[in-house]
Amino acid sequence: MYYTNKEIFVLSSVGCMDTEPDGLESILAGNEEGAKGCCLSVDMTADGIAVLSSDGYCVAADGTQMSIADYSYAELHQAAPQLIPAGQAIELARTCQAKIAITVHNQTLLPQLRMTLRHVNYLDDTIFVGLGLVEAARIAVANPDLHIMGELPALPDNIDALVQAAQTTGLFGIRAAAGDLTPRLIGACKQAGLFTMSLPTNNERTLAGLIHSGVNFIETGRPDITAMLLPAGESDPHQIPMMRY
Repeated sequence: MYYTNKEIFVLSSVGCMDTEPDGLESILAGNEEGAKGCCLSVDMTADGIAVLSSDGYCVAADGTQMSIADYSYAELHQAAPQLIPAGQAIELARTCQAKIAITVHNQTLLPQLRMTLRHVNYLDDTIFVGLGLVEAARIAVANPDLHIMGELPALPDNIDALVQAAQTTGLFGIRAAAGDLTPRLIGACKQAGLFTMSLPTNNERTLAGLIHSGVNFIETGRPDITAMLLPAGESDPHQIPMMRY
């Protein structure tokens, strides 16, 4: 891995800058507005194809909601041509030299996504989010080559125990609400070689606080605002050789 937990990456959320959710325009808009990465939400069709979907549905041309899991990719694409295969979105993100955070709604997709990411040499630039701490730890142990973030439901009393457990199980880091990403938690994660990521926010004051605190991955629908809040002289992400340690 070629980046450290001292770096900050602005990640554009699904549908950022008022673009359509689960589309390629969201990735492009975020990149144009200064994001250093993007967030994708992925689900699986009835025949096992990974596609972009935040809520498990796509909307057909006649307005009908179609469950991703109930139809084949061909059936869904015929009814909703705007449906995007995950591989196409990953390829675009790679072209933008962007980090990727993927929420996987069906864990059986992980081998397919691993294969896709390896094929384009992008496994090290991708993290997987949306998993509770216990489930994330289980998947991290079974898949040490994947960068798995554990979701923090609330700030625990014993931060050291939390961080030690995350480190021991091989988690890549911890994702939490901005209010739970305290200096104590962030500092403990940095010392343990873990990364931190915020849940999405568009609040300018909150974004400024996350940047000041050194949160590594900041998810937002307003990458334009967030990019402007970064310290002057922040290095271009495309020029940083990154290394995890």
